[in-house]
Amino acid sequence: MRLFSRTEKPVETVSPVFVRAATPTDAAEVVRLAQSLSMADGGRPSCLTEENYRQDGFGPDPAFAALVAEIEGRIVGYALYFSGYDTDRATRGVYLSDLYVDLAWRRRGVGRALMRETARACKDLGGEWMFWSVLKRNKQARKFYKTMAPELSDVVLCAALGESFRKLTE
Repeated sequence: MRLFSRTEKPVETVSPVFVRAATPTDAAEVVRLAQSLSMADGGRPSCLTEENYRQDGFGPDPAFAALVAEIEGRIVGYALYFSGYDTDRATRGVYLSDLYVDLAWRRRGVGRALMRETARACKDLGGEWMFWSVLKRNKQARKFYKTMAPELSDVVLCAALGESFRKLTE
């Protein structure tokens, strides 16, 4: 006679993650995800609109490229990046501007798939490096990123935004 019985947990079927280049028709979902990222990062809503996304991301001179991650046909995450150049190494690369996965879909390989496909897109463009930044207080994201690359301790990120940018232009 067994005093304790162990019940088996049902095995959760994990649907595959499909990453593809974002299109103009993905505007509503990318904007939704960008809004979620902004709120998670600091509680301020993103200024990105569907019109900005379509205008700035597509056409003859796009400011960025984007990837979306889908599970079962639903967009659950995105990555947004743009090209850069490193004169020290004389190499091309990309700056990852945004990476976000809906909370309900985290820990299923979505973020890692987006990072991998961003790196592959960079390589396809002749790039050899990828940079990104993360808020110091975002311990969960920092832990995730450290599984792929070390944090640079000898670099300080500077940003001219708003008033400081305006003053630079005078």
